[in-house]
Amino acid sequence: MPARRMIIRRTAKVLAMSRAILAAVFLVAVWLEPDHATRIDTPVIALLAGYLAWTGLLAAIAWRSWWWDFRLARVCHGIDVIVFVSAVFLTEAGNSYFSSPFIGFTAFLLVTAMARWGQRGVMVTALALVLSYALAGGMLHGLGRTIDVYQFGRRLGNMIALSLLMVWFGADVRVTRLTPLPEPGGIPGKRQDELMAELLAFACRTFNARHAAIAVTPTEEPWIDLYRNVDGVFTSEHIGPSALTEDFDPHADAALFDCTRSRRIVISTDQQLAAVFGPFGHALADTCEAANGLLARIVSANSHGQLMVWGMSDACIDDLPVVATLAREVGLALDREEMAVLAQSIAIADVRNALARDLHDSVAQLLAGTLFRLEALRRTIREGRDPDGEIVSIGEALRGEQSQLRSMIDHLRQGIDGDRPTDIVGELNALMVEMGRHWQITTTINCTCKTLPVSIGMAYELRQLVREAVANAVRHGQCSQVDLMLDHATRGLLQVSIGDNGKGFPANDRTRRPRSISERIDALGGQLRIVSGVDGVQLDIELPLPLAA
Repeated sequence: MPARRMIIRRTAKVLAMSRAILAAVFLVAVWLEPDHATRIDTPVIALLAGYLAWTGLLAAIAWRSWWWDFRLARVCHGIDVIVFVSAVFLTEAGNSYFSSPFIGFTAFLLVTAMARWGQRGVMVTALALVLSYALAGGMLHGLGRTIDVYQFGRRLGNMIALSLLMVWFGADVRVTRLTPLPEPGGIPGKRQDELMAELLAFACRTFNARHAAIAVTPTEEPWIDLYRNVDGVFTSEHIGPSALTEDFDPHADAALFDCTRSRRIVISTDQQLAAVFGPFGHALADTCEAANGLLARIVSANSHGQLMVWGMSDACIDDLPVVATLAREVGLALDREEMAVLAQSIAIADVRNALARDLHDSVAQLLAGTLFRLEALRRTIREGRDPDGEIVSIGEALRGEQSQLRSMIDHLRQGIDGDRPTDIVGELNALMVEMGRHWQITTTINCTCKTLPVSIGMAYELRQLVREAVANAVRHGQCSQVDLMLDHATRGLLQVSIGDNGKGFPANDRTRRPRSISERIDALGGQLRIVSGVDGVQLDIELPLPLAA
């Protein structure tokens, strides 16, 4: 067993050995006092010898049985207080003070209370010590025993000061600190088995145990995932509905159990310990054939379950807050994996939506525009006019659209030049000319500045916005002219207005927002206002320029 574990989480054994050492030192000091014969009676020696034997018995109990150590803790603490107060006064006479046990026993009693019961235990013990010490001094004074008032008052003051310090330190002593959980390899959200293997191995190392198991089930499903580490071998299985994850105690976070002797000690959410005696039939313990060990509840956002550790040679009460903390960390690890899965799903959905918008605003509109021009070409041929010029124009438009499509593919593949600046005024000028030829309409562009550098990414989104707006105006509004206005506002916003002379939205559909355009503007953090009437539609768009370079 690691030495660090022996020192840090073996409170019962450390306290029991410290008590026995104090008792032995006190008895030897009294026995070897040069003039003890004139001041120490045989009953006092007998009292101290009996107390030493009692502390030896408690040390043996602490070493062998966590159950009886816990059950006898309050009784032992009361006896310690009584023996301490009695010994201080019975072994002193007049103004002659030999090597008093006062400081050693006072500190021991307060440390014991702090280690076992935290701040509340320190407060109760301190109050009992101060009152019993004052009461014993008053009784001896009333019986005619000579008491040094100065020494008595000084000790009482020191006891109060030490008690206050221990009460203050006791506020944090029950807080369990755990080494950070190991981070497994693999892709977050796709490494459930790797994560569970690391957690179970970590639990075995933490408690010096041979075996550990985790049983979890999603909140909406009855199926259970059972993961086990038995003698270093990891296994996982998906089993049907069962009671593996039922609560061992509705009011407890963790339990130290012994099925063979039908007893367990549980720790609640507020770090209070309680002993429970009675049959303990637990499905997870039965499935793993664990007669005794540690259990803790696992709670996460979308699942619940239990962590069990067994096969330990020296389980003790100190392990309860540690295993409860470890179970909470397991729940947080499951939440992180669930969040990773959700983030991946959202990212995939975003990519699909972005790809759908790009295909709609480029390829779909290209095909629609080409069909529009082919119909015009068909009319040209029927009328007997030379179609050569229109065919050349359509070919040029297709080559331009092919270039735009390749640009979109490069944008999807790389996206590495998204922060490089480009002049959006020049790009939109060229685009409006191209869109006018493609849709056979008149286009104009008006910009308050000659050049306006924005990021490559934002320029791409703006081009797609304009392409979609022009295509909608021609196809649905049957317009013959589209006007674009670009303004770099002083408050850090890029204002884009796109107006047409079409027939506008139907009267019963004036509030409808174009889906693709709206999604792009929302993704850029901008705002869209639509004004529709019988003389056309105007889209007023505001986009934050921090997204631009």
